[in-house]
Amino acid sequence: MIHIFGYQIKTELFWTILLGVIAVLVTLFAWILPRKARLEKEEKERLRKIEKDAEQAKKEAKEAKENVINIEKHLGIPIYIDGLPSADPPVFDPFLEGTKLMTVYKWDEAISEFQKAMKEAKAKQLVALYNLIAICYYTSGRLPLALENHEECLRFARQFKDKEGEGAALGNIGLVYKDKGELDLALKYHNESLEVSRQIGYRQNEANQLGNIGLIYQAKGELDTALKYHQEALKIHKKIGFKEGEAGDLGNIGLIYQDKGELDLALKYHQESLEISRQIGYRENVANQLGNIGLVYRAKGDLDQTLELFEEVLAMERDLGRRWGESIALGNIGLIYQDKGELDMALKYHQDALEINIQIGRKEGQANQLGNIGLIYKAKGELDQALKYHQDALKIHKEIGFKEGEASDLGNIGLVYETKGNLKEALKYYNEALKIFEEIGMPKEIGIVKGNIERTSQLIKQMKKEKK
Repeated sequence: MIHIFGYQIKTELFWTILLGVIAVLVTLFAWILPRKARLEKEEKERLRKIEKDAEQAKKEAKEAKENVINIEKHLGIPIYIDGLPSADPPVFDPFLEGTKLMTVYKWDEAISEFQKAMKEAKAKQLVALYNLIAICYYTSGRLPLALENHEECLRFARQFKDKEGEGAALGNIGLVYKDKGELDLALKYHNESLEVSRQIGYRQNEANQLGNIGLIYQAKGELDTALKYHQEALKIHKKIGFKEGEAGDLGNIGLIYQDKGELDLALKYHQESLEISRQIGYRENVANQLGNIGLVYRAKGDLDQTLELFEEVLAMERDLGRRWGESIALGNIGLIYQDKGELDMALKYHQDALEINIQIGRKEGQANQLGNIGLIYKAKGELDQALKYHQDALKIHKEIGFKEGEASDLGNIGLVYETKGNLKEALKYYNEALKIFEEIGMPKEIGIVKGNIERTSQLIKQMKKEKK
């Protein structure tokens, strides 16, 4: 007998109970230990998945930012994305996809993705998404829709007290009005953006807006005022160490000296911009400045050197995949062949440029190339063809609200009618062109059109005298 807690238990029963308990314990441990190991394994896998997902999210956020940087460089427009790179998947995933689509010029598909992201977006995310949608419309030449979305961006920025977003929206609205030819309104918005940027100490956008204001004064023909603003922008970009901005400012200063006819000084600034851009690997601006240097040589009358430079630019733009830049290079090569009198070759390049602009949905580029083709047909004496192309260009410029282009088309149509001997019709178009140029304040163009009006009026008077 065995005594346990005062009870007598037979030895056989004791061992039976003990073995039973041991068996239960063994079974229990046999269940617990593998389960614990399995749970530990599952926890490790869960943590690994969290780390992997976090790493993937980090990678995708970096990809989105790089896409935006590339788009900025391609288009030359700062893009506001605050709140989007760190957004949850329902907002972030379509945002990422939209930026990918922008890099391949699929504007409507990109807009669709950004609108999808809006369904779950909040606060600053909405500001950034409206900004992206507006830029898609702006780049594809749909200025009224661009303006509408930039205004929504501004409204949300003010609602959520997002000062940086507000500054970006104001500046972008200014860009739209500049392209519409409403220079005084553009100036108003750029000045408001400048004020907001100074309030919050956002020096990079302060410099950007100073540069934009400089471009407006340049368009208005106030070159000394324009120069002052670009020099202020340059000073800030140097101070904050933003080399891309510095290179851009130097290029803009070079363009002003071109307009002033000081070609050697223009060349100096373009070469300084080119050198900085090469140092920092800013290939887009290398192409821009080679093109600007080409324009200086064209103004100097050195067409062979100009052609060589633009062929280099064309190769660079193709290597960069910047189709917008490729179309501009093709158009400039076309203009050089026009200057050389090789009209069939010029026509080929302008048609190639037109085709690219149609492919990427760039309306302004389409209108410009249609106008260039019209000029070639006029030079070839095919006046009905010339008229058709200038009228097509006019239709697009009216559609996108680009007043300067509209006025130029009207003037070109006037020249065709004058050449056809239809002087009254020519005078009508010249007067329409003059009215727009006076509205938007472009003194150089006003002078040219007034000269056309005076010449045509004299011819009409002379014809009346001859009839008598």
